[in-house]
Amino acid sequence: MLQVKNVTKKFGRKRVLDDVSFTANKGEITCLIGINGVGKTTIMKAILGLTPVNGGEILIDGEHRKKSTYEKLTFIPDALTMLPGFTIKQAMDFMTDFYESWNQDRADELLQFFKLNEEHRISTLSKGNTAKVNLLLGLAQDTDYVLMDEPFSGIDIFSREQIANVFTSHLIEDRGVIITTHEINDIEHLIDKVVVLNHGTVYKEFNAEDMRIKEGKSVVDVLREVYIQ
Repeated sequence: MLQVKNVTKKFGRKRVLDDVSFTANKGEITCLIGINGVGKTTIMKAILGLTPVNGGEILIDGEHRKKSTYEKLTFIPDALTMLPGFTIKQAMDFMTDFYESWNQDRADELLQFFKLNEEHRISTLSKGNTAKVNLLLGLAQDTDYVLMDEPFSGIDIFSREQIANVFTSHLIEDRGVIITTHEINDIEHLIDKVVVLNHGTVYKEFNAEDMRIKEGKSVVDVLREVYIQ
């Protein structure tokens, strides 16, 4: 389990995270939802140790963060960071050389799943296929938790469908997935837990299926209650 406990973060005098707490379990997809500027990406960076926090703690499988716990995490940013002159194969070779967690068999399977050609240069790919390569490079690592920042941002509907399909495949297995997004429609049916953020705080945390069954509300319905008042 990944636990965020009472985390506070300030930039100057501005408090961007205010006593944020939530959990994310292995084998589940946890979605951090909110409009732009509510603190989603800051939380991701805090979990990864890329930005210091002013208060609270973050535990990974009950342990405070250290080298061995960071190795349990994979981060997939909202834009591909590989050199555009690389072919997909060269990008995978780079991962083989520098990441002990790299699993080439899984990478080959993802290559087939996304129907990508490893000889194509990244600079020639469409935005949708670039997003698929980005996802491939993250998901092919043997880690317990996968953190994704806005994986559906700015890509076409068919690429979104294909990327969404990977979440129901064995390629995710029993890993914990944490996604930030403000575009919920494509993955609402896949989400297990929802954490709604507003003004740097957790407005609501709930199980998506329970919300549908017990209160008859979709995730979008809950978001309307938060942001359209």
